[in-house]
Parts: sequence; C-alpha cells; structure tokens
Amino acid sequence: MTQVKVCGLMTLGDIAIVNAEHPDYAGFVLAGGRHHVSDETLQTLTASLDPQICKVAVVVEPDIRHLLRLHAQGLIDAVQLHRVSRKRTINALQQAGLMVISRVDLSAPSTVADIALLDAGDGSGQTLPWDQLPPVAQPLMLAGGLDATNVRQAIQAVAPQIVDASSRLETNGHKDAAKVKAFVEAVRQTKEEK
Repeated sequence: MTQVKVCGLMTLGDIAIVNAEHPDYAGFVLAGGRHHVSDETLQTLTASLDPQICKVAVVVEPDIRHLLRLHAQGLIDAVQLHRVSRKRTINALQQAGLMVISRVDLSAPSTVADIALLDAGDGSGQTLPWDQLPPVAQPLMLAGGLDATNVRQAIQAVAPQIVDASSRLETNGHKDAAKVKAFVEAVRQTKEEK
C-alpha cells in the first residue's frame, strides 16, 4: 500500500490535523520559504505529534551537524534532500540512523539514499508528466501538485511507495483539514495498477 506524507506543517493546528488523519510521514521545512519552521517551532510541533508518525526534516543545503543534533534530540527521524546530494552527505546521515530521501535527476534517477524523490519543483504545486517518468529501481517518493483529485491517477501511473503533498492541501495558506482528510483517504483507497 502506498504511504502518505503531509508536508509543510507549521502550526499546532496542522499537527492536530495530521494526528487525526495519521499519515505515515509529517514534513517540516527547515529550508527557507513560506513553510519554514525554526528549531524552536520544530520542537513544539513534534512534541505534540503522534510518535508513530515519522518526522521528516526537509532541507536544501544540508548542515549535517545541525541535522544530527536534531536527530539526537528526537526531533527528526528522516531527512528529505531537495537537491541531488553527494553520496558522502547521504552516507553520513544514514550512518547516524536517519532515513534519507533524496531528489534524483530525471535523466539519471538513482541514489544511494533510502528513497528516491521525484518532484516537479520546490513547492511549485506543478505536477510531473507521470506517464513519461523513467523507471526507478529503488523505493520512490512522488511529489509535486498532488491532492485528492489526482493522487489516484499518479499512483496508478507511477506506483510510488510514498506520495507527498503540501500546498494543494491548503486554503488561504493554511492546512485544510478537509483537504488533508480527502488526500489521505484517496491514497489509502487506491490500488496500484502499474
């Protein structure tokens, strides 16, 4: 069954929504941008998160020491690298016990990370041409423009292990409980047909 990640969590209200719908992964953006959270906010949010939900730090330029410190404090379980990253960086994070999700280049979609990430763009809300994606030999996370209206089609076309959504689950810049619920339910009701 395809797993679900809800990303861009910023408030305790967002945490209440994901605790109610129980996706497999909760994403916290430590890189810049509208969804950025500070370490202090991360601590507050993760303290209220259901401990069975995997906590994912989303970064662009990974500061390994910073990420290892957050991991040692129990604030993150995984790191999502939004740029194609060096093998050395990925290995250092893995050796510390973190699961690593790394963006891959569509022209050469392989990585030493635990999970390969295919994404249309940094929170752009745009979708990828699902029927034209190259095969990926390892576990795959699909992101970019996903919501309850199109995630079934994406799963059937790509058969990812994880689907990731953020901005399309919002109304007026805030997570919308109904949209999150609809997304999680759509994923869990979809059978992979690839």
